[in-house]
Amino acid sequence: MICYIVTETMEKYREMQPHGLKLDLEKLSGDRCLVLHYSEVTRQFIGELEPWALCHSGGSTPHDEYDVLEREDYRWLIRESGIPQIGFCGGHQLIARMFGGEVEPMREIRDGDPDLSPDYYPGAFKEWGVWAVSIVEDDPLFEGLTSPIRVWEMHRSEIKSLPEGFRLLASTDDCRVQAMVHREMPLYGTQFHPEKRQDGYPDGHRLVENFFRIARGRRPA
Repeated sequence: MICYIVTETMEKYREMQPHGLKLDLEKLSGDRCLVLHYSEVTRQFIGELEPWALCHSGGSTPHDEYDVLEREDYRWLIRESGIPQIGFCGGHQLIARMFGGEVEPMREIRDGDPDLSPDYYPGAFKEWGVWAVSIVEDDPLFEGLTSPIRVWEMHRSEIKSLPEGFRLLASTDDCRVQAMVHREMPLYGTQFHPEKRQDGYPDGHRLVENFFRIARGRRPA
């Protein structure tokens, strides 16, 4: 079993309809996917489920506005459980926060910059839509892919400082930490959304398949 953990407020979690994403993750992993809210995560529950891979969702609510950063069992899950994990967008930023990384808005829009999502934080620079992301260090996560990869972006904030213990894997001109991996643990993060299905742009799903292949290799016998 794998788990997709929604790192959003309970209100927004109840509004979500992740059925299509659940099916995609099941196809990409070759196993069942259980969708959870972060508040359901406890050491005991994870121990009973025994997932071999975890995905942490993105979200539109800043993490400081609810209690996800304060939950010790969630901190344990990310920092100590040893389960292979990947965070998408906000989940990527959450992993960084758990290891002391700083997350802030990228910058304000400059003269000549388009506002690609004017209803979302007007005036803030955003990477939005299909974006070219440069691979800066080889990793099994990128097997079968060539730089730049083209993936879906939906964010205004970024990790300002790479957390201690992580390697930088991918960047764009405006967002340095587009992908990272822990030096010792199978713990990945992507600022972009590789889980999002995009007709004509298969790089994201190939990357997620690669993550699940890496995770299977770390699966206990």
